[in-house]
Amino acid sequence: MPSLLVKRFPMLIAGYNTMPPAKKKNVDIGGLSSFMRRHLVIMGALWILFTVVLELTGQTDTLAVIYVIYLLPYVVWMLVRAQRYDHN
Repeated sequence: MPSLLVKRFPMLIAGYNTMPPAKKKNVDIGGLSSFMRRHLVIMGALWILFTVVLELTGQTDTLAVIYVIYLLPYVVWMLVRAQRYDHN
């Protein structure tokens, strides 16, 4: 649910809310907030999908491992990709 709020309330984006006003002017907040919303929703949907599939197959032991393997690279990729909206 919070991922859907990022578009309307960009102050929820970590880093953007602590930027000085001069630097905020150089950030494409429309593009950044759309990017964040899209990928946070994808992460949430994959999280639910992984949980359901592993629960149905009885492999709940591997749930934590899959989250670490999937979540860590995805978050790092998001951080790198989000830099294209910062023109500072």
